[in-house]
Amino acid sequence: MKTLTPPMISPDEALRLIFERAGVLGEEKVPLADAVDRVLAAEIRALDSLPPFDNSAMDGFALRSADIKDAAPGNPVELTVLETVRAGGSGRLEVKPGEAARIMTGAPLPRGADSVVMAEMTEPGAKGKVKLTQATRPGSHVRSRGEDVLEGSLLLDAGARLRPYDIALLAAQGVTEVPVIRRPRVAVLATGDELVDYREEPAAGRIRDSNGPALLAALSRWGAPAENLGIAPDEPAALRAALAAALSRADVLVVSGGVSAGDFDCTKSVFAALGIREVFWKVAIKPGKPLFFGVRRDPGEPPKLAFGLPGNPVAALVCLEEFVRPALEKLQGHAPKHASYHLTGTALNDYPKPADRRQYLFCSAKAGPGGYELNILRPQGSAMLGMASRANALAVGPEGVSRVVRGDALKFRWLK
Repeated sequence: MKTLTPPMISPDEALRLIFERAGVLGEEKVPLADAVDRVLAAEIRALDSLPPFDNSAMDGFALRSADIKDAAPGNPVELTVLETVRAGGSGRLEVKPGEAARIMTGAPLPRGADSVVMAEMTEPGAKGKVKLTQATRPGSHVRSRGEDVLEGSLLLDAGARLRPYDIALLAAQGVTEVPVIRRPRVAVLATGDELVDYREEPAAGRIRDSNGPALLAALSRWGAPAENLGIAPDEPAALRAALAAALSRADVLVVSGGVSAGDFDCTKSVFAALGIREVFWKVAIKPGKPLFFGVRRDPGEPPKLAFGLPGNPVAALVCLEEFVRPALEKLQGHAPKHASYHLTGTALNDYPKPADRRQYLFCSAKAGPGGYELNILRPQGSAMLGMASRANALAVGPEGVSRVVRGDALKFRWLK
């Protein structure tokens, strides 16, 4: 009797189902130095005004603008020069009528002064004096207290993704810890009787595991360092033992291999035994069709997400980028999105593809006289690591098309 297999769902529908079930995780406090690219869990208000005091925006002379209101090239005004006010000075100096203080950028504006004249706009006068031949306005070249940020004002709202500029702003406020959405705890397991650790010499019929190191490297690069569960054989009891303990501490399980329909593919049945409910299995993509996604819900805990990736390494990495990465972004409070295919290039060669699936095409891309040009590498395969390593771009062969033809415009992204 023939077993019916579920139909493939579209990649867009797969993403929708993932986003629907991936909730934002709770918050934690992290040191400011570790907060870049994290998402704020609460708003932050200014503890101090910025600048905290009136200060000079230029090297020059701090003075009273009224003293030089009549200054002109034919009518210079001389002022007595006081001591130099340096950045970091106390700001206790006072400028009185007929006086000017030499001042450095960032130094506190002396009492009595209301403007700064750039040094380049002055001339030496008699001994101990400076000559000015141009009038100025109150506030000229002065950075006023609070002109950038007022104490108590909103600095950053909850949901903001912290950039280096934001880190600088918070450092200027003396913020040492930041409330952010915590990072997901991810556990990675490679399965397959044929696999040995990549540091070992494989016996006949065995191969080195490339999935584990590649998946861990990608997750680390995306700010989601993962626990390495190693390698499990194609044996339900061993696979269940490896995953059961990890489920108690992980938010996301990423298992490569064992999700197809072979005699020894047991990942799906082990997921079910661990209480992971299937959301979908098989997506209309190439490579990566056997992709599995499921969820386990424990009382009082955020849903635990489980991804079963294909065992072939190229397919596993494509699925990780296209489906797991957006889920991790959603969990961390980022606005989740599909991998960005925001560039367009022209295909330099034909390539056949299944009409009922979206195909991710590994390409060698370069800028040409009329725009980007895409040489689709041949042959392509879900296990061809040399081919993938030679590519610098990934293009999309859309659904409904059975052949990419030379001259077709394809959306693509760089493989960084």
